[in-house]
Amino acid sequence: NPYTFSSIGYVEQFGPLVGADVTMRSNMQVRLQYNKGRTLLLGLTNSTLTEDESKEYVVGFGYIIKDFKMKLNIKGKARTIKSDLNIRGDFSLRDSKTTIRNILLSDSQITGGQKLLGVKLSADYSMSQNLSIRLFYDQLLTKYKISTAYPLSTIRAGISATFSFGGAGGSAQSGGF
Repeated sequence: NPYTFSSIGYVEQFGPLVGADVTMRSNMQVRLQYNKGRTLLLGLTNSTLTEDESKEYVVGFGYIIKDFKMKLNIKGKARTIKSDLNIRGDFSLRDSKTTIRNILLSDSQITGGQKLLGVKLSADYSMSQNLSIRLFYDQLLTKYKISTAYPLSTIRAGISATFSFGGAGGSAQSGGF
């Protein structure tokens, strides 16, 4: 029978559920977000309900330095570039939990989940109309809710260059380590 289902799923994501992103006259930026999500999966063959829920708080700060001047020495010639320098920092705290409930036995247990602390720092600068450079640092600290997993820390940092071909075309990206 092609209409036999072994499971039914439901996903809801509110990202952000509540949020504000403000740029002030002094070129200071402030961002606040509360994200919430939930996934339910009803197993019809084994009578289980798996629920994965998460909550995330994000606080971000930024500052735009107008007409930032950068001096470059290309082939012995000094050249000055003037563009806006956009500096941002985002801090996030996410808490997720996975629970499996056996409907017939009225039993439930936490089978997974984690607390994540994220730090993201970046600086964007347009070198020309077609070329922009981005320096970034991302760190993610993870603490799992089950005892068999060790805490984990991930760090990404690097330089990303984006070159745009033409006025309204696509872009190619390179760099990063």
